[in-house]
Amino acid sequence: MNYTVGITFNHSKENAEEYSLQISNWLKKKNIKIKKIPEKLNKNPEIDFIICLGGDGTMLRTARLVSKYSIPIMGINLGTLGFLTDTDLNTLYSSLENIFKNGFVFEERMMLDIEIPTEKKIIKTTALNDCAVRSIYDGRLTSIDAFVNRRFLSTYKGDGVLVATPTGSTAYSLALSGPIVYPTMSLFIINPISPHALTHRPMIIDSKNILEFSPTQNTKLTDLIVSIDGQESYILGKNKKVKIKLYEKTAKFIRDDKYSYFDTLKTKLKWGV
Repeated sequence: MNYTVGITFNHSKENAEEYSLQISNWLKKKNIKIKKIPEKLNKNPEIDFIICLGGDGTMLRTARLVSKYSIPIMGINLGTLGFLTDTDLNTLYSSLENIFKNGFVFEERMMLDIEIPTEKKIIKTTALNDCAVRSIYDGRLTSIDAFVNRRFLSTYKGDGVLVATPTGSTAYSLALSGPIVYPTMSLFIINPISPHALTHRPMIIDSKNILEFSPTQNTKLTDLIVSIDGQESYILGKNKKVKIKLYEKTAKFIRDDKYSYFDTLKTKLKWGV
């Protein structure tokens, strides 16, 4: 098969651009077509997969960037933790050789479909890890009403509410004492952020549901900010609701046949050690 490959890298990582050029030259010698991935995609780049150089943050950005086209991503770890990027520079070329000879397999991860009405427009975006709804006033107690399929669920008082995917269960949600969820499952984790109530605990619900969050109307300071994967933030419009549902397409991660999620938990998060 004649592959066309895209390459992205984290510009802030030392030597990332140099590694990108080295990989490009190696691919050219294999007669592999290469396409540069821009910061914004207005149309399908028509590539078979992406080589992503960086850390988990770079993988999150790339997954959102290509979410509309569900392009498989091969993560190369240049960061510290590298929980999502299971390939390193030492094994990169042997992994690519294997792909060009035998093809690749990928693991599918659900994503969040998020709609945020701001004062000026409606922002439509996706998230791979999570979506946090919190007060714009740091350090102040906020009150947020939650709805499932337009039915009132609960009022969360505290620092905010986090909606995480199974992929995000080992990220911010884990720091909030949320459960570790196998990443290929399809569900929402609703996790209160520093709740001001002993009874508010993480909740898991089916991803077929539609979630909505809005400020409780009888409170004085109601301005909320919505954060996407901890990388993008938008201020929710007055008296508006942020809507979260299952995204119609999945993120696809190329995996080596030796990859084990449980081994990753042990080596990267010291789970069970």
